[in-house]
Amino acid sequence: MSNSVMLKSYNGAIKLILDPDMNFNELLGCIRDKFYASRNFLGKSCIILDISGRLLSDIEESLVIDAITASSDVEISLVIGKDEEEAERIRKVGGILEDRMKEDDTCRVFHGSLMNNKHVEVEDSVIVFGDVNPGSKIVSRGNIIVLGGLYGTAHAGCNGDSASFICAIEMEPEKLLISELEYKPDTKPIWSAVLKSAPKVARILDKEITIGPLNRVVMEKIYEYKKLQT
Repeated sequence: MSNSVMLKSYNGAIKLILDPDMNFNELLGCIRDKFYASRNFLGKSCIILDISGRLLSDIEESLVIDAITASSDVEISLVIGKDEEEAERIRKVGGILEDRMKEDDTCRVFHGSLMNNKHVEVEDSVIVFGDVNPGSKIVSRGNIIVLGGLYGTAHAGCNGDSASFICAIEMEPEKLLISELEYKPDTKPIWSAVLKSAPKVARILDKEITIGPLNRVVMEKIYEYKKLQT
């Protein structure tokens, strides 16, 4: 079992490395044993599960999730691994935001995509594991983090917090607001066609909302500004 199933932790996720050749039923047993043995270490946590080493069918993936939740106290919020490009974007966002997310006093988590004109309003910062689809709206007094596509409306810092930010793996909003300001591009941004897959962050800079690439330098500047406002 030592080499057939391995666990590694990174950026708020658990990488599950599976033997590519082992019989699947035997592999399931090894997964149960591994997570049961790691039960105390993992504790009661909500994780992103990153599966590698073996391509699973939808049914096999479901069985793996059942085996993990039955033998541990973890809740799996998102599974990545099939689409390597999408998985890499989520890993990148998680790596950039990991320490900063811990600095938030409270952070709500919404599992699944917002669709059918759904309207979600929260007091705290919020992470959406999915898309915010056209016609849907998410409003937060804090920050908004979309681990998917932002295609609807997002309003961060709705109580007047100009230090709030909005980030998404794909940023194509119908409407975007931070504090009392609304983002109004003069023309359709060039990056929407060229850099669609690059994670982006929206923030207030010089009394207007700007949208640019999400990276550690930008996040440092955002949180330096946030500290000055408190």
